[in-house]
Amino acid sequence: MRRPLVGAMVGAGLALILLFGFSAWMLSRNMGQARQKSEERMTGLAVYIAEHLKEDIFSFPFEFQPSQFPESYAHQQGEWLSRLTRATGLERAVITDSAGLVYASSQNLITSGEEIRPYLVDRELFLLAAQSDRPIFTPLSEIDGVHFQSLYFPFMLRDTRHMVVLESDQNFIAYVEQFRNYLWFASLFLMALFAVLAAGLFFLERQFQAALEVSRRNEHLAFLGRTSAELAHELRNPLAIMKASVDVLRNKFDPNREHAAFGYLSEEVMRLSRMIGNILGFSKDRPLVAKPFRPLGALQEAREVQRLDFPGVEWSLDLPEDLTLVGDRDAFRQLAENLGRNASNAMNGKGNVRVTWEARGRGGAMLFTDSGPGFPKTMRGRMFEPFVSGSKTGTGLGLAIVKSLCERSGWTIALESDAGADGKPTCFAVGIPRQKITPPSKAESTGETGTRPGEAYNGRTEAP
Repeated sequence: MRRPLVGAMVGAGLALILLFGFSAWMLSRNMGQARQKSEERMTGLAVYIAEHLKEDIFSFPFEFQPSQFPESYAHQQGEWLSRLTRATGLERAVITDSAGLVYASSQNLITSGEEIRPYLVDRELFLLAAQSDRPIFTPLSEIDGVHFQSLYFPFMLRDTRHMVVLESDQNFIAYVEQFRNYLWFASLFLMALFAVLAAGLFFLERQFQAALEVSRRNEHLAFLGRTSAELAHELRNPLAIMKASVDVLRNKFDPNREHAAFGYLSEEVMRLSRMIGNILGFSKDRPLVAKPFRPLGALQEAREVQRLDFPGVEWSLDLPEDLTLVGDRDAFRQLAENLGRNASNAMNGKGNVRVTWEARGRGGAMLFTDSGPGFPKTMRGRMFEPFVSGSKTGTGLGLAIVKSLCERSGWTIALESDAGADGKPTCFAVGIPRQKITPPSKAESTGETGTRPGEAYNGRTEAP
């Protein structure tokens, strides 16, 4: 599923990019047309100014130098240029000679007889236009955040080259600003939309992976359910015959229990029997009966069962006698036995297991703490998966059964601390919500029942 989701995300991203590119191309095309119209308008205006100058101030029989240009003429032409720029949407119009000395300007900051200020013109392009006798548009540039463009238009009068300098068609500059703002906001929108799309697809992918994992686990459990009946039929009866035969032979040939081989045979047969019980217990989903019960009694029974196999492990139970939970008592006892067997195997049969109760928020937690070395690093993320075991003799189903029982009972299970990871004692926390905890009087009136020591729900199970 990862590939389709990634493909969908890439496809959606490409579609957005193509849409953005198409709209940017359309706007760029329109801007190109606006640039062409702007240059045509500025060129036409420069031609008009040049013709006007030939017929007006430069129509005298004598020639003025910029430094000798009469002030009254400069002011008159400056007013005319100012009205002309306001009417046509230009920023500035200046009349100079080929060296850049000013005759007249539409703005007062450029006075007659002075050299046109260097920051107002591109000197190289200005001289190139004056020498080549052809109009030159400067590239679109930016000064103090404002876009800027000029036209250097040369014209001849009495065999002397003069220049008309027109600056910034405001309509075109406004269109350029519009295009820049569009690109800026469209880019931000595209990035935000793509981020939201990626986050949404990632969330859907995670949800699907979780659902797929649950589906695979259910398929795996269904497979175990089909095979467990065959295992029980094929192995349980032969194992029972082998156990009975070993006991008969031992009573006949080794009544004093001097030969260890008989004991080894009997223990291995029992171990195989427990493994079959593990698989049967994991694959069968017997309906759980939710009733009020006292967990202390169930824990005491689990402790007695564990002492038969692990006499070197000491159990301490520190929880209120009147604590009452709602759930399946046999399932809770099996849960406790599995956690105890897991800890006992990790401690090699010698150590301490402590069970305590702790109120938390709107519920509580049953804490199972042991003095073992903790889990190997490779197991910490997979300890609740079926057939994942840190023991050579374990089936890897003990903790998987614990998790299954907790989920079916409405509880939670988590490794709260790990001696192998953070140095704290290894501790499993079984979370009990508030609605699963009842007052003691309710359990007493219901009359809880339990199993005898040595019994277990679906057979005794061993931890990984």
